[in-house]
Amino acid sequence: MKKNLLLNGLLLLCPFFGQQLAAQTLTWKPELLRQNQPATFYYQAKGGDLEFSDEPKATLAYFDGKRWDTVSLTLKKDQDEWQANYTLPANAVFLALKFYQGPVETPEASDNNHGKGYFTRVVGNNGKAQTGSYLAEAALRANLTGDWSLNSFVSTEKNTQITDSLLKEEEKISGKSIGAGPVLFTYLNLKRSTMPAEDFNAFADAAIQSSIKKEKYSEALLTEAHNYYIREKRDRQAKEIEKLIFQYQPKSGAAKLLSFRAATKGASAKAYQLASEDFLKKYPYAEWKKNPDDKGFLYYEIYRGLGTNYFDGNQIDQFLSLFKDIDFRTANEIYRWNITRNQMSMSGKADYKLLYELSKKIIPYLLERQHDQSYLADFGRDAVKAQENADKQMDDRLFTHVALAINQKDFAAAKNFFQYLSKEGTYDNADMNAMHLRVLSELKDDQAIKPLLENSVAANAVTPDMFAKLKELYKSEHQGQEKGYEEYLSSLLPSDKKAELKAHALANMVNYPLKPFSLEDANGKMVNSNDWVNKIVVIDFWATWCRPCIEAFPGMQLLVDQYAKDPQVAVYMIGTMQTGDYKAKSVNYVKSQGFRFNLLHDAVSSTGAQDQVFKSLLPLFKQSSIPRKIIVKNGVVRYSSEGYSGSPSQLRDELSTAIEILRAEK
Repeated sequence: MKKNLLLNGLLLLCPFFGQQLAAQTLTWKPELLRQNQPATFYYQAKGGDLEFSDEPKATLAYFDGKRWDTVSLTLKKDQDEWQANYTLPANAVFLALKFYQGPVETPEASDNNHGKGYFTRVVGNNGKAQTGSYLAEAALRANLTGDWSLNSFVSTEKNTQITDSLLKEEEKISGKSIGAGPVLFTYLNLKRSTMPAEDFNAFADAAIQSSIKKEKYSEALLTEAHNYYIREKRDRQAKEIEKLIFQYQPKSGAAKLLSFRAATKGASAKAYQLASEDFLKKYPYAEWKKNPDDKGFLYYEIYRGLGTNYFDGNQIDQFLSLFKDIDFRTANEIYRWNITRNQMSMSGKADYKLLYELSKKIIPYLLERQHDQSYLADFGRDAVKAQENADKQMDDRLFTHVALAINQKDFAAAKNFFQYLSKEGTYDNADMNAMHLRVLSELKDDQAIKPLLENSVAANAVTPDMFAKLKELYKSEHQGQEKGYEEYLSSLLPSDKKAELKAHALANMVNYPLKPFSLEDANGKMVNSNDWVNKIVVIDFWATWCRPCIEAFPGMQLLVDQYAKDPQVAVYMIGTMQTGDYKAKSVNYVKSQGFRFNLLHDAVSSTGAQDQVFKSLLPLFKQSSIPRKIIVKNGVVRYSSEGYSGSPSQLRDELSTAIEILRAEK
């Protein structure tokens, strides 16, 4: 069957098609695409970047006269070309296609006809061009669709002659009235390039005023007009639109936004609080929930600000009253910033009794609303990801609540809340597992302790104290003997976890020469890296000010203990990037916490900072963040990783896996 070429009008605008019949082409049937009618697309990839692709994909974008939308097309191969079927929407006036291989966001290869695009207008059932079709083509060519994802459909073309020609055609079929809302401002952005600058503002003002009256002062058009004048930095006109918004749309989202900005700009904490309270009286949140618009973020910001003001001002009743109506996302953030942040504070000034009393009242609100999908907009309307995030947030808030309950020795209440953890949160947090062990031990629930410990090992989320307790239980069941304990432990860790550890270790292997150094240890003696011949040496760069570094210490102690009797392996903790009496800071902290480390002090560099050895490795690290672990073998850095997962056992296993891989090398 002979395939038809693109529309004659498209051929006139894009003469390259006539030159590429032997290369990649796009044709379709029927030749004249009509609204609400099925069409078949035929794509010949020969001669293009997708010629040898065995799985090309296609995205179709269409304009409905007001906005753009995209759909994915499924391509099926028929001999030497790819086909796709699609029924055009009843309101489609223009369409464009792009072909690619791989993920749509980051394609491995793509074909948009060398930047010239594959696109055409869609006619109505009467066979005539539809309002918005020429405007859509002009916008697509100029990358002014308002949707960044459509920019890859064509290369930006700033051809005033073509733009002017297309807009004149649009004006003919639109009767010189180019719609309202975003479409009007797309038109104006295009029209700007076709007119003398001194004439354009007057033209734009007249078009905006005409559309506002025609659309009977609609909120959408007034909002767009206000945004337009703000972008143009035409303050007088923007103020005039503001007056119209408050006159004709006093309860609109635009009015809310303008009211709040005016009341809170540069306001003190007290003035901000009063303005926020006044806003909520004027625009109640309960009313917004009945008919929500895109200004929900205003309530999120207002409630967060009020939460902080009430909490810091010890206005407890007002603070708690905020949680009665708000969604999970907002309530979670208020709790996180005020309760969790203070519970985690290292200042020691937090009122833990008050925090616990507040938490007992707020946690039920959070549990009740955990599935309200209030995070949906943050995850591109992906309900699964939104809920996963909500569950993770709830796990974090439960961690705070349990920690506060333990602090207040309310162990029975703490035990009740482990049941609300997500599947992933039940055993995957080592610190939560440690608290769970503490609660069970205090309540003498001995039968529940061993299953908790075994499940924690299976999740590789275990602290040193938990290992000690598990060993104690094992010995009590084996006549006080440790024989077989290590094999028992290994059997608890699933094979997929072991495979993940090995894959992670291999992914972090490097080959970077270590510049020899000599550093002072905790006893004032010098340690020279040249003496590490025939040894595998783990180095942990840390600082007393680095919380993740300190949190990783239990895992590093597990590693030190594992290789304490192995002469071929050494572990050194190098304190770096500290100020003041950094030697005393490091030594005193490590000793006060009972860690048994080989401690070294990084040397002072030429800049006066205590970072000489760490700085020498920056070309490898690419950034100066800590904690940072490296493993050295034969004077070469062979392994490098940063950060801390939160699990002591996982950190130990990660590094020991890397050590054993290096040990096995010939």
